[in-house]
Amino acid sequence: MSSHKGGPRIRGRRLIEYRMRRLAISVVCILLASGCVGYDGNREEVSFVSADGTTLRGTLVYPEASGTRQVPAIVLLHGAERAKRTRFVYPMLANVFLRRGFAVLVYDKRGAGESGGDFETTTFGQLIDDGVAAIELLRRRDSIDGSRIGVFGVSQSGWYTPEIAERVDGGIAFIINKVGPAISWRDNVAWEVYNDFRAEGIGAESAREQTGVMRRIWDYQLAPDEQERIALEQLLAFWATREDSALPTGLELPSPAEAAIMRYDPTPFLERLSVPTLYLFGSEDVNVPARENVVSLQRLETLGRPASYHVFEGADHELATIGFWPPWYRFLDGYVDLIGDFALRHAGGGPR
Repeated sequence: MSSHKGGPRIRGRRLIEYRMRRLAISVVCILLASGCVGYDGNREEVSFVSADGTTLRGTLVYPEASGTRQVPAIVLLHGAERAKRTRFVYPMLANVFLRRGFAVLVYDKRGAGESGGDFETTTFGQLIDDGVAAIELLRRRDSIDGSRIGVFGVSQSGWYTPEIAERVDGGIAFIINKVGPAISWRDNVAWEVYNDFRAEGIGAESAREQTGVMRRIWDYQLAPDEQERIALEQLLAFWATREDSALPTGLELPSPAEAAIMRYDPTPFLERLSVPTLYLFGSEDVNVPARENVVSLQRLETLGRPASYHVFEGADHELATIGFWPPWYRFLDGYVDLIGDFALRHAGGGPR
């Protein structure tokens, strides 16, 4: 997720921390490439076609000794990055479910790796279609129990997993969302923008004011109005005189694909949610606000929707620890059992 094209701006101390974390992750990637990290199952390379004719390529992994009986399955979705199925975290995550008797499908995101499509112009609608097509691929497999398929959303994809579930004929068994927002794009990205401003050394009050200006800019971008354009240009000219301004200097309009993402709000789908869903957050996440999302989910509970959540205290967006010595990348304590047990509870493990 991002408040700016190409991803959030990261500067100062946060930039140093980010580079250190990426270096640590690169070490793990090298280990994966050398064969030190792999899938605990039998791999099969697969492809499937999305609604617009785009071909997506992935890897389907079956649990060992699954035999000829049907097994449950889970589809691993993507964050906002140009995600390829070779990313080191996928086998680590897949193994959580493989060891519990699930088959796992992971595929290159549209416009990444061996999958077709244009990453830069991809819309949420297309990504939703891709997720639905991935589930349909599993349902066509005699070795997969079509009534026991779940999805795992990560960050960006956690926004639209409820819509995927609604779009699948007959529904799915469960949803797990790792740091996936249960609030609108604008409410979530406002939190990102505020934290971005704070990371640049801007004071809290000024950061709040500038975040409010950004909200007003987004409203204009989605519904351009001449009077509002003039007012915003005057407001931006005022802020340009301040040393602490991090606001844009112009009012560039978004592309249709960007505008569609900016308008996205999962609330209508959450209010109709019928699939058991687990949301996971980090209390110190600067990308997805745990508190606001919990409030949204608590409201769903009052409506009788089957959504639950867990907040990892002190955790950031990764929900993992990253270091320069073994284990280089480790899921937080309790994380593996939380997601694994949830999947088992709602889809059952192993063949039937």
